[in-house]
Amino acid sequence: MEPPDEADCCNSGCNPCILDVYEAQLRKYQKLGREKSGAVNALNPTSYTVFVLTGRKKINESVFFYTFKYADCRERQPNCLDYKPGQYFLLRGRDPQGEFTRAYTPIPVPQNASLEFTVLVRLYDTGRMSQLFKTMQVGGETSWRGPYGEFAPDYAHKFLVFIAQGTGIAPLYALIRDIVVHNEECESFVKLFFCVRNCDDILLRDELYELGSFWNFNYEVFCNNCDQNVAKYHETIHNKKMSFCDLENYVQGKLGQVQVMISGSETFGREIKEIIDRLGIESSHVYVF
Repeated sequence: MEPPDEADCCNSGCNPCILDVYEAQLRKYQKLGREKSGAVNALNPTSYTVFVLTGRKKINESVFFYTFKYADCRERQPNCLDYKPGQYFLLRGRDPQGEFTRAYTPIPVPQNASLEFTVLVRLYDTGRMSQLFKTMQVGGETSWRGPYGEFAPDYAHKFLVFIAQGTGIAPLYALIRDIVVHNEECESFVKLFFCVRNCDDILLRDELYELGSFWNFNYEVFCNNCDQNVAKYHETIHNKKMSFCDLENYVQGKLGQVQVMISGSETFGREIKEIIDRLGIESSHVYVF
């Protein structure tokens, strides 16, 4: 494993720092004793890899799918893009103020080639990374490293509860899809509470609706500005903000059997965590992305 140069640290307070990641990966490698035979991953958690933008798809006025394909030059070419559902990658950007990074979770897209990945991105009027995405051109090069994140659902819990806000659906959708589509031995019930601003913000709606055909998954959408008449068959949409009572009604009688995963803004995460604490769910059974 090639160590990063000290200069690779951008001194921007990145979490994780590239130097910390190297030390952690080195310890894992030394403990394992050998690398996975024959597998060469296109991504590396301790150094940046070049991917080119191959596609940009508009979801609504501010949210897009961006697809990237491996385009680096290495002596040993990769044969896989290996990461676990729910893990994230770091994109590096540069502007006159210096270097910066931001985390994005790849979305499972069946059309992607083996060395491609797609991320869900909300663009803002301001923001360094939003400006970078706005200026990206198809065929343009970008720098990524990863994957990061070691979380995995505990199937010993009978009820797995996912609570998402906006683009925070990305890691939760990746986990949910893996559980209900690929884990046939999982006997847990999977529930998603999705909080959005309006109907256009029900991201990955078709994908979630398709997953609703599986016996152990269902979801509810909470929207402050949404007409319930837009709900599809067997789809639950509430024209209100999710409350303590909504979660209480679901987890009542299930305490000790529930694991909760939360993904959204920092403010959203704190608010939901406070509700979870009031419900009496142990903090060890709660994970905030």
